[in-house]
Amino acid sequence: MTEPAIHVEGLRPPDEGPRDDHRPTRPKLPLWDRIKFILLLSLLWLILVWASMADNPLLPFVDAARLEARESFWIFVIMGAEVLRQLHFLISERWSGYHLFWTNRVFGGFERLTHRRFSDWTRFRFARAIKWVFWIVILAFVAGAVLDTSPVLAMFEMPSIIWNLLPFILQLVFILLFVVLQFVAIFWFLSKGGVETYYPDDIKTRFTDVWGQDHVVDRVKENILFLEKPEAIETKGGYVPGGILLWGPPGTGKTLMAEAMAGETGRPYVFVDPGAFANMFMGVGILKVKSLFRKLRKLALRYGGVIVFFDEADSLGRRGALAQGGPGFPVARRRPPSSTTAATASRTCPSSRSGC
Repeated sequence: MTEPAIHVEGLRPPDEGPRDDHRPTRPKLPLWDRIKFILLLSLLWLILVWASMADNPLLPFVDAARLEARESFWIFVIMGAEVLRQLHFLISERWSGYHLFWTNRVFGGFERLTHRRFSDWTRFRFARAIKWVFWIVILAFVAGAVLDTSPVLAMFEMPSIIWNLLPFILQLVFILLFVVLQFVAIFWFLSKGGVETYYPDDIKTRFTDVWGQDHVVDRVKENILFLEKPEAIETKGGYVPGGILLWGPPGTGKTLMAEAMAGETGRPYVFVDPGAFANMFMGVGILKVKSLFRKLRKLALRYGGVIVFFDEADSLGRRGALAQGGPGFPVARRRPPSSTTAATASRTCPSSRSGC
């Protein structure tokens, strides 16, 4: 005997067609949807009781509750209407004839009548106006109960009350904005740093300044052609690489090579320190990456290309592996003292290329 398959909510089994929305009964409501308005009205009544006790400190809770039960009877009227509505839903969930009668005859007839007389936009505006009127009436009754006056007079006194509370509201808004701006400023300052930009006029280094690495210089000169004439290579079916990987012990001239490449091509030179992406707060590293890509795109569009130098790219990879950790996660092994750097040359710095 096979057990029925359990499917994810919202997805139908592959061998079944579309769901039939014409249910014989109403779908069951969650418990929170059944009691939320009753709890809200009960909380409102308790607030009114508390207001009465605040006006008269000698008034006990029982007398205040009895007084508000007489003066704020409208809360119990709305609560009774909500109880009747939930009883209607409960019966509709269990009695198909009752549910179909209200769905097809009462509400369905009203729906068909309004569709014949009004457009969808007019019906939407009517519904929105009715909701606004309903909540304004509720607010008027609450204000009248709090101010101990009629709901109509309470609505006329509402502008003066709001005006008197305006300084307090502005103080709260100012405090919230100040706190938000503090966090924005902290993250903005933390997202800066670790990236140095040199423009073509500031770069004096050339390939003649690089000594002892003639074979590397020759390979780098071959890649300059990709930066100078990428369209010609791509039209012939060639592939333009996104960057060059330089590996070697410290002091062998990797940074000098990238700077010389920028000087020979007349492109801006951006130096990215590996510590730029190690941050205390989560999300700052992402802000730095986005800020870097935004800067590279602007420089590439303005100067026709940009040389980006990621110093110690292997240390960045090991830092990410150690940060994730966890059982079974590969741990970075110790390597001999050497460093890997990535020099990237790009025209428009597209995000799809790994070298940008």
